[in-house]
Amino acid sequence: MSKALLVVDVQNWGFTGDWPVPDHAELLAGIQRRINEARAHGELVVWVQNDGPDDELDAPGLPFWELTLTPDEGETVWRKTTQDVFESNPNLAPFLVENEVTEIDIIGLQSEMCVRSSTLGARAAGFTARPVQGLHGTYPEGFFEQSGPNGKSAAQISADVDTELAQ
Repeated sequence: MSKALLVVDVQNWGFTGDWPVPDHAELLAGIQRRINEARAHGELVVWVQNDGPDDELDAPGLPFWELTLTPDEGETVWRKTTQDVFESNPNLAPFLVENEVTEIDIIGLQSEMCVRSSTLGARAAGFTARPVQGLHGTYPEGFFEQSGPNGKSAAQISADVDTELAQ
């Protein structure tokens, strides 16, 4: 059995500028620690980069689209246009199989969207996959509304995803 670490959408839109996710500095530090651990243990580190539409801040080539952390030489970056990286990239599952991956830890943004969808996509492709508790984040409900957050906290949304996808 071989393990991979899927680093989902760790892009500038969620960690810099005027609208970073809550506790972004701590989350980013934790993500970097987990990446370092994966590299030290010989795990395959796979990066995912969201390609937003032309009218969004994360459209390819724009500053918020850029990855916040830098992949090492030889680490692959898979770009996606859907929440599930496996849906956007039919060649990802065969790539992981070729690298003898059977288990995938998933970290990054956003918990209830791309982390959740990519976890389910990995499972549908036959992998054992789980989001790593405390290493994925999101925005609170209503964050971008004029009145501000008005529902579940970001931490609660992330915890709900952990509970749903626990195995």
